[in-house]
Amino acid sequence: MRSLDLHILEDGISTGLSVRNGAFLLEAASVCLNSFNHPIFVELPVSGALEENYNLERLVVDELASSSFADLEEATQFGAMGIAVCIMHDQLGWKVKRSWKGTGFDYWGGAIGTDHSFKEKVRLEVSGDLEGSNAEVAQRLKNKLEQTKRSDELGLPAYAIIVEFSSPKSFTGSR
Repeated sequence: MRSLDLHILEDGISTGLSVRNGAFLLEAASVCLNSFNHPIFVELPVSGALEENYNLERLVVDELASSSFADLEEATQFGAMGIAVCIMHDQLGWKVKRSWKGTGFDYWGGAIGTDHSFKEKVRLEVSGDLEGSNAEVAQRLKNKLEQTKRSDELGLPAYAIIVEFSSPKSFTGSR
């Protein structure tokens, strides 16, 4: 089992996210996992286009963190983004850059060029599910991959990563 430390989200280097944005996503993911009383280290199987069995490390969650993410539906989306970015970084070595509405995906995945510009290599669409069956998560993955077709004219591969928190798992797909 491989280690996946979500703390890299807040280092400002590894994932391409700012320290503040990464910390926000880290805390959201930690609150979601904590809401099901998962331990600090929890197994996260990832299956599909990207595969690994991770020993995921999250933050210790206090009352302030829980009350900051009292809307668990919203926390689920942000937390899934954080975990997906970490999976993408670990599996493909890419950093991310946020996309904008209407593209059909959440993040560009890529590398920092020698001139410090961001070189887009893939599209990444993310979704979270607080509590979902395998069939529900698989259907969401199918829907999210379909959604990325809006930007096929870019000619870049598309990945979708779905994160489920109640019995932590991630389904991944690519096209």
